[in-house]
Formats: sequence, C-alpha cells, structure tokens
Amino acid sequence: MVETGNKFHDNASRLISWGHWFTFFNLILISLISLRYIKYAGLADTPVGIAYQFISLIGHASFLCAVVFVVILFPLAFIIRMQRLYRLLAIIISTAALTLLIVDTQIFKLYSFHITPLIWQFLQRPEQVEQIYSINLHYISIPIIFAIELAISYFVWRKRRVLQAKAIGKPIAIFLFTTFVITHLTFIWADATQYRPIVQQKSIYPLSYPMTARSFLTKQGWLSDEKLLKRINQQSAYANAQVEYLHYPKSTLSFMKPLASTPKNVILISAGGLRADMLNENNMPFLHSLSKQGLNYTMHFSGATNRSQGIFSLFYGLPNRYWPEITSNYIPPILMTHLSKENYNFGLFSSIGFVHPEFLQSSFSEIKTPELENYSEQNSNASSTLKWQQWITKQPQNEKWFSFIYYKQGRAAANNTTPLTLTAQSQKLTQYQQQVLAIDEQINGVISTLIKKDLLENTIVIITGTNGKTFDNLSSNDAMIHNAHVPLVVLWPGIQEPRQITRMTSHVDIVPTLMEALFGSKDNPDYTAVVKAYLITESANMSCRAVRKNILFIKKKK
Repeated sequence: MVETGNKFHDNASRLISWGHWFTFFNLILISLISLRYIKYAGLADTPVGIAYQFISLIGHASFLCAVVFVVILFPLAFIIRMQRLYRLLAIIISTAALTLLIVDTQIFKLYSFHITPLIWQFLQRPEQVEQIYSINLHYISIPIIFAIELAISYFVWRKRRVLQAKAIGKPIAIFLFTTFVITHLTFIWADATQYRPIVQQKSIYPLSYPMTARSFLTKQGWLSDEKLLKRINQQSAYANAQVEYLHYPKSTLSFMKPLASTPKNVILISAGGLRADMLNENNMPFLHSLSKQGLNYTMHFSGATNRSQGIFSLFYGLPNRYWPEITSNYIPPILMTHLSKENYNFGLFSSIGFVHPEFLQSSFSEIKTPELENYSEQNSNASSTLKWQQWITKQPQNEKWFSFIYYKQGRAAANNTTPLTLTAQSQKLTQYQQQVLAIDEQINGVISTLIKKDLLENTIVIITGTNGKTFDNLSSNDAMIHNAHVPLVVLWPGIQEPRQITRMTSHVDIVPTLMEALFGSKDNPDYTAVVKAYLITESANMSCRAVRKNILFIKKKK
C-alpha cells in the first residue's frame, strides 16, 4: 500500500486492506462450517449435482461475506480511526456471525430447515427444552471462535503488506465472483429444464435465493409452457425408469420377536384440518372423553401444514422433503408393504375418494381393495363410517386387519389467502366447530362398533389430524405452527394407566413405533426404549433424524 501523506486516507486504506483479507479468511471458515449442510442433506445424485453443491457453497458464502464487508466493515473504516477498535468490532461481528451459522447448521440437522424468527419463537416453548439445549451447547464454541478470530486478526494485520505484495487478491476475487455467477446461471438452466438434482438444492444453504428466469426466457421465446411441461414429463419418465435405483428402505430390514404377545389390529382415523385445541368437551366431547382413557399427546404436530404431505408424513415417517421422489415413483411406504407381507386385511375409506397423490401415488400404491378400485368416488363422512362398519362386520375373527378412515372438513377449514375481519373469523370458527362436532360423532360410531364387536382389546387405535387449521392469514407468524398442530389420541392394548403426554411428538414418530411394536423391527435403536413402553414420546426431530439415517431413507445409487 502506497502512503499518500494524508493521515485520514492512509488510515482508511490500511483498515480496508486489512478488512479485505480478514473477510477472505472468514470466508474459508464459513465454507468449512457450511460443509455440515452437505453432510446433513446428503450428496446429490449426479456428478453435476455434486459439483453444483460445492460451487454454490463457495459462491453463496463469498456473496454473504462480500455483503458484510460492503455494508459494515467498509463504511466503518471511514468512521473509526483507531485500528484496534475497528479490528475488535470486526472480530465481534464475525464471531457472532459464525456462532449463528453453527447454530443454524444444528437446526438444519434436527429439522432440515434454517433458523427464522418463527422457528426461534417455536423453540423457546417449554416443551422444546431438549432441542434448545442441544442447540445451546454450540454456544460453548464462542470463546474458541473468538480466539480464532483474534489470531486471524493479528496475522492479517502483521502480514497485510506481504499479502498485498503477492498480488493474489485480484485472482481470488475473480474466482469467487465467477463461482457466484456460475451458481445462479446454473440454477436458471436447471429451473428451466427441471433438472431435479440441482433444483432440489434451492434451500440447502441459509439466505439462499437462487435466480430463476422463466418469465424472461418465455418472453424471449426460448421457453414455453409446452416445453416446460414436456421437460417435467421427461423428468418424471426418467425417474420412473430409474426407480430400481432408489434405496427404499436403505437396507433390508431385520426383525426380532415382536413386542406384542399376540398380533394386533390397527385402525388409523385422520381428519383434515383438525386443530389441536378442538380436543375439548365442547367441540369434540366424545374424543375428549376417549383421550382420558388412553394416551393424549397435547404437543403433537403433523409433518406438514397441508393435507397431502400431512398424510405422507403419517404413512412414511419421513419429512416432506422426500414427497416429490416418492410420488413421482409410486413408492409404497414400508409400513404398508410389511402389513401386506404379514397378511393383514385392508379396509380403506376416504370421504374425498382416493384420486390424490397421497393415496394412489404413494401410501396405497401397491394395495388392491374394492375401495381403491372405485377411487374417484367421494362420500360423506357418515357414508364412510357406514361402509367401514359393513366392512368390519365381514372380517373373520382369526384374521388381522389394518383400517384407515379419512374424514373431510367443509369450506370452513379452507386456508385463508387474504386477511379476515373479526366478524368473518368468528363466523368461520362457528361453522368449523360444527364440522368438528360432526366428525366427533363419526369417531364415536367407529369406537362404539369396536366395543360392540369386542375388538377394542386387540386393536391399536390412532386418531389424529392430517394437518391443523388457522383462521389467521397464512403469512402471519403463528399460522405455520397452528396449521401443523393437531391432536393425537392413542388407545394401545396393554396400557393400564391413561396419560397426558406434553413432550413434542410428530407424525414421523408413528411409523417407527408401529414397526417396532407390531413387527419387532430392530433397525432403529434410537427409539427402541420408547416403543417398549408403548409410548410415542420421542421428540419429532430425534425420530426424524433416526428415520432418515436408518430404515426409511431415500438415496440413489452412485
């Protein structure tokens, strides 16, 4: 750096030069920490996808570092004249940023998404004490990060002239800028061609918003709706042709002697848009009374905020990030496959019919029943209950069965895309409560039938919602949580003492529990102790992580 004799100018130049190299070494740290995202998300399925993962990591990290430098460090160089104070502030800022990044990687590991104010608010609830504790452990790294930043600061200040003399700053800047440009141009191409190994990486890194240009390409005549639809169909056909390369389950399951002494029937009752606070003596008097006789999970969450993916998480025990792969390839859940192998009879009843991806393309894609043959037929909730009662009457006493009943909600349970006035909210709530009460009466009819036929003592009863419901605008802070918070009531033969369980549970917990308790699956030791007590009390993130790592994980052959 050439001295000009102007104290202010020379001091600012020294600080800016130091800030450049300090930011560069922090870029290296950020890139190394961000490798955790690739570890937890898994490598892409193709060499191009893998290359994009690492190039986009460098490009995105360099962009974030450049923003911090331009917005914070560069102006501070003209405001703060004391180099030690300037360096101290930079160290504090970088320490805070790296700590937040490490915390975000842990949240991504647990939940497969990034930290937001809404998620942070959710984690502050008393029920999330274990999750927030595992996250808070990472704050121990703060003194270590601070020491590393202090060392980098000292090194760069002492060696800044040497680094400047090597003239490597410009090539490094060109390389980082190139990776940033390649990242976005590649995503534009992948989005236009629907190249899934890259498109699916859209949210792998925090604050990542890859560029798309469908409107521009369409305007220029390079892309049309017909071309886009054709490419989507080509990708779907390719996926179907490659279905044998999907590892689902990850490896062959092994089983020990089931925990249950005698085979048990299973009935799963699910209602669309059933919010958790409806489980009270006014809105659902029968289910409220029933919850006092079994297990009542007061902090239970669906795997999604919509019906389709809520059902998906219920049958697969997987987070909804796997929804496209499953439905594109018509892959049945391992639970249904094993029930069929164990010669269970199936009784499937849905008031909305079965012509939906969550049924025909996934959950029941390999099941053949009269109900599925008439999959387009829609019924009222009462008609579905009546058909189930007729079906259960025909079941031989010595044969096991699995039954699923889905009850629909009316228009009052539809999501609100625009804000509602207080009067409109009150009207919709009243209508919704009437619908919930009608569903409660149908559940009463099902349970009463089981009691009359003396089946309840040998039947696992699971009653829940596919998703929750909020009357707030969907963009509000609490809407996401309320749309996923659903009731869960379980009647499990052999449990003598009714319990109310306040720890957080999720739909992803149910399949591992059934696999262990019914069939003695021993491939997932993380939840074995819980299942032996016939309680679904593992936190959603623990089960989700265990499921992904063990029996229910999708990964393509390399």
